[in-house]
This record gives sequence, structure tokens and C-alpha cells, in this order.
Amino acid sequence: MNETISLQELFSVLRKSLWRILALTIVAAVIAFAVSSFLIKPTYQAGTQILVTPQNQDNKVIDASQVQSSVTLVNTYRVVIKSPAILEKVQAEVDNAPNSLDTLNSMITVESEQNSQVINVSVQSTDAALASNVANSVTNVFSDDITELMDVNNVKVLSVSGIPTSPVSPNIILNTAIAAVVGFLLGVGLAFLREVLDRRIRTEDQVQQILDLPVLGSIPDIDSKVFKSSAKAAKREAAKQYG
Repeated sequence: MNETISLQELFSVLRKSLWRILALTIVAAVIAFAVSSFLIKPTYQAGTQILVTPQNQDNKVIDASQVQSSVTLVNTYRVVIKSPAILEKVQAEVDNAPNSLDTLNSMITVESEQNSQVINVSVQSTDAALASNVANSVTNVFSDDITELMDVNNVKVLSVSGIPTSPVSPNIILNTAIAAVVGFLLGVGLAFLREVLDRRIRTEDQVQQILDLPVLGSIPDIDSKVFKSSAKAAKREAAKQYG
């Protein structure tokens, strides 16, 4: 039994289910757009930057060892920024801040590029003003308290955050595009599944391919309208002859 399928047959399967495939693609895209636009709350991100400078700058000459020392301190500062000592003050300072330190901690991301003296503090929240206030508060509290916590004075605030106006998520265009692709693939998959499960034989070629038998003859299709008109004509002719 020959189970191979030609490229022409593949396109034939897709053509027969074209409207179903298009419908699934459109429905999936519309659902994703609606969910992303109206059901998922937008998330805003606010960010600030902190610069870690060499500790001893009395002679205005900075050598490589001082820079490396600052880079090493960055990793320590990243931990300190999210410590309870800092977050408790942020919690008390910012209106509408989460009551749980764990929740507040989860809003904050502290990153730095490799071998960089700059620390990036970003805060995400569904409340744009809250994200901005927390980011600025974290930066200010840290820069004020680091002297007391570690007996150093080598931190400068590079940038503060304004209130973000554009959400970082959900990405409506991306979500809609992904849903459309998924809907299209689902439609194609269902089209081929229907073809595989459909064991009916419709053409002479299918008889030869599926049953591996020669075709001895075929019965042509008869148009029902032609058949009915022929039957009526025959009745009229008979009525004339025998009536």
C-alpha cells in the first residue's frame, strides 16, 4: 500500500480547509489581542542608576587597582540594595508600598554589566507612580545609608526615574502575532488530521493508491435535475403513445 503523499496533494488538503485555517488564525489573534488589551493589567518599569567610584580620590589620580576595587564592591552593593536594612526604610518612606518585604523585594531588580562600576536599579509594578517612587527611594536610601553601613563614601546617583508612561508588558503586538501563528499551525494540523482519519475513497486514483487494485470501470455522476427532467419527458412521451 502506497502511503506517500505528493506536494500537489498537500496543497489540495490545505486548499480544502483554507477557510477553516484562516478562521482559526483570526480567532486566535483576536482572543490574544483582547486578553492582552483588556484582561491583563499593564506592567510599568522605572529605573535609576548608581555609580560606584574609587574610594580614595584625594590626589585626583585613579589607578587600575582602585577601579578594580570599585568593580568588586558593586557585587556587594547589589546585595545590600535589596537587604531588609534598605527595604524597610523604603517601605516606610513610599506611600502605597507593599506591606510585605518579600513582595517589595520581588518588584526590584538590581543589575550591573560585567566589569562596570554602574549599578542599574529597576522596579516593576502595575502602578506606574509606585514603580517610580520605589526606584527613587531605593536609590536615595542606599546612597545615604551606605556610608554608615560599610564606612565608605563612594556612591553617586547617576540618574533618577520619572513616572513611566509606556508599559513593558504585555506586548500586545507580540502576543497577537504568536497567537496567530499558533492558530494557523493548529488549523493546518487539524486539516491534515481530518485527511488522515478520512478513509473514504472518492477518486479512481485513490482506488489504485490505497487498495492497490486496477480500476475496471466507473459510474459517471448523474445530475439530479437532468435525471428528473428526463423522467418527466419520458412520462409525457408514454402518455402520448398510450393515452
